[in-house]
Amino acid sequence: MRLGVNAKQRRYQIGAYIRLMRPHQWTKNAVVLAGVAFSGQASEPVQLVNAGMAVIAFCLVSSAVYVYNDWHDRAEDRLHPIKCFRPVAAREVHSRAALVLSGVLLIMSVVVGWLISAPLAVVVLAYALLMVAYTTWFRRLAVVDVLTIAAGFVLRAIGGAVAVAAPISMWLFVCTLLLALMLGLGKRRHELRILQGKTIHHRPSLAGYSRIDLDRVMVVVGMLTIGAYTLYSIAVPTYGRSLPMIATLPFVALAIVRYVYLVVGLNQGGSPEVLLMRDRLLFLSISVWSLAVAVVLSS
Repeated sequence: MRLGVNAKQRRYQIGAYIRLMRPHQWTKNAVVLAGVAFSGQASEPVQLVNAGMAVIAFCLVSSAVYVYNDWHDRAEDRLHPIKCFRPVAAREVHSRAALVLSGVLLIMSVVVGWLISAPLAVVVLAYALLMVAYTTWFRRLAVVDVLTIAAGFVLRAIGGAVAVAAPISMWLFVCTLLLALMLGLGKRRHELRILQGKTIHHRPSLAGYSRIDLDRVMVVVGMLTIGAYTLYSIAVPTYGRSLPMIATLPFVALAIVRYVYLVVGLNQGGSPEVLLMRDRLLFLSISVWSLAVAVVLSS
């Protein structure tokens, strides 16, 4: 009987560590694959392996950052209506063990990046340092916080390009920056709504966002994102393909309009990765876009 209880406790403890690493947010690292996809190297097995290893490196480093963030914020999270259930805040994982796990994940991510190339390891480490700076300082400043998160997505895109030695496209980074900015603003809007103005004990930057018309800003950023993707789809080389990348534009526009509607119209957007899986139209539009990109690249 005691052995059964101990086994159950171990499974619960392992589950807490897994939740602490937030694997459900690894979908954000899909942007790393943009480099191999849009550089015309998706049919080369070696480059696909390199891109996959880069994704693994960013999954590890992003988990390292999430664990560090939960360790750093454990006292504040205990006062939050949702974040209080995070493993460290709920005391399911000891704070010292969380800090050790964060360091181990960081080392693993840099090693995986180094196996591909030294520049990729540098990008992975730069991402980690940027996110630590975000947790420590930048997140206290309105607008600066979401710009820092957006910069993290740009580093993901850079890492993907570096992994396959692809040329760095300005338009790819502009699209990535704007899309990440839109997602970040959606999260801030959601936090303002659920906290009902009581921001002093949670995220200091939210007080600044309370004075901004986030609905209007999100609509503008969404339009800019569609415009940037339009220009990017025109500028991206065809590499002899018969179909132009602009054929994928309608699905991008549908996904962005749908996301803005869900956030502004239906007051959702707290977790974009969860929203992606729950909303059928958003999931369908992104899935069809992915399929359309694959068709264009193989034409």
